[in-house]
Amino acid sequence: MSRVEVNGTTLYYEGAGSGPAMLFIHGMAGFAGVWADQQARLSDAFHSVAYDRRGHTRSPKPADSPAESVELHADDAAALIRALELAPVILVGSSGGARICLDILRRYPELVRGAVLSEPPVFALSPAIGEAFMARVKPAVGQALGSDDPSSALDAFFGIIDPPFWSSAPEERKAMYRQNLPAMMADLQMPTYQLSTDDLARIDRPCLVLSGSESLSWFHDIAAIVAGAIPGARLQTLEGAGHATYATRPAEFERAVRDFARSLGDASAPTAERSGAPT
Repeated sequence: MSRVEVNGTTLYYEGAGSGPAMLFIHGMAGFAGVWADQQARLSDAFHSVAYDRRGHTRSPKPADSPAESVELHADDAAALIRALELAPVILVGSSGGARICLDILRRYPELVRGAVLSEPPVFALSPAIGEAFMARVKPAVGQALGSDDPSSALDAFFGIIDPPFWSSAPEERKAMYRQNLPAMMADLQMPTYQLSTDDLARIDRPCLVLSGSESLSWFHDIAAIVAGAIPGARLQTLEGAGHATYATRPAEFERAVRDFARSLGDASAPTAERSGAPT
């Protein structure tokens, strides 16, 4: 159990393996442990770090924390990369975590070797998709919040975006997600992250965009826009995977990440295991 003070908060993180550095960033209501399986799979060749984002599980949200935004979480991640001496790092993000990766690529490219972006929900790229998503999600979540069990909002949310992932998740993992209900609500209520295809066209780091064949068409369409706009980016569909590609098809996800990382070569890649902070 390790913690580091960065950017006005304290972030909990977990490290594994040694080799070129990877930073895993979780999505909505998640936590570092969702990446434990991938970290174990990749530990033979890579040093990976996964962390609880600000306001999630073991990383507190200070009372004076700035307003919730993708940019704030990207600033946290950039500070973590520097504190743990991971740069240049390979970013791996799922859903909202992939959206944070995009902001790091935009504003902190010097910290990044490349990025794996799994279904980033960048709805500013298609306002119609964003409106359709919110029109389906918000009423279901709102109804659950008004019930005798507000934590059932997590069931409502994940029951829409990835039913197989949620139905197969162990109860102890669901309990940790439910603990992050306030963080989920903050995510849903924060301003739409503004990103254009022109912004994406200026990204100059190698990127792999992943999508699950069984995911919702909204996510497929956004993934295709992202991959098409980033120079040299490749779009890969993981057959049988839902929105949580890393969980629903873990072996295929690992293979995609491993192959992408190997394609980057070893130049300027940190190779020592790094703890970077007192525990």
